[in-house]
Amino acid sequence: NACGLVTEVHVSSAYDIALMSRELMDNFPEIKEYTTTWQDSIIHKTRRGKETFGLTNTNKLIKSYSGAIGVKTGFTDDAGYCLAGAAERDSTRLISVVLGCESSEVRFDEAARLLDHGFAGYETVQLAKAGERIEKVAVQKGDQTEIFAVSEAPLGVNVNKGEKDQVKKLVEIDENLELPIEKGEKVGSMVVLEGDEETARYRLVSDRKVERADFANTYTRMIKKMI
Repeated sequence: NACGLVTEVHVSSAYDIALMSRELMDNFPEIKEYTTTWQDSIIHKTRRGKETFGLTNTNKLIKSYSGAIGVKTGFTDDAGYCLAGAAERDSTRLISVVLGCESSEVRFDEAARLLDHGFAGYETVQLAKAGERIEKVAVQKGDQTEIFAVSEAPLGVNVNKGEKDQVKKLVEIDENLELPIEKGEKVGSMVVLEGDEETARYRLVSDRKVERADFANTYTRMIKKMI
């Protein structure tokens, strides 16, 4: 369940946890400040005064694995020793999840083996930087005549090493965009193809807000077209 403890008929999988870990790190990049901290001190304030105590990260990959950036350890009697581990090298970020390990040491060893396998076999194709202008889009009857479709976040895909050249990207702009268009509103997609197969699809959003043009704005444009 939400707190991670055993609840009847609540089940999950390593894949579920990998997805949650990815969403956490994609949408809250500041989490790395906490998941990569090895030790810190906490001041606990009570009516009796202040008490300082130390905390040590339970994820030993942070100290032992090159590029480790997270994410979370876990343990219950039913689940065994568990770990969602993540590491970043160059532009490649990988997540490994192990569940049901017989000891804490085993979970770190197995998570590291999965990450080693990933870094040995895969590389990242960078598609766009965060906020990068991907395509200009004409806007009809707006107070501005155009917007840019931009990426919300850094975009990239992991592929087998040596297969970068097979990756292609296709930009699709949504048809019949309606005004007003809000900044950050979806206006299209970047489709990633490996050969002829679609392997990923990312949102592209407007880089600005566009309102419907008023009468004066529309009249001025008509006059300019006639000149």
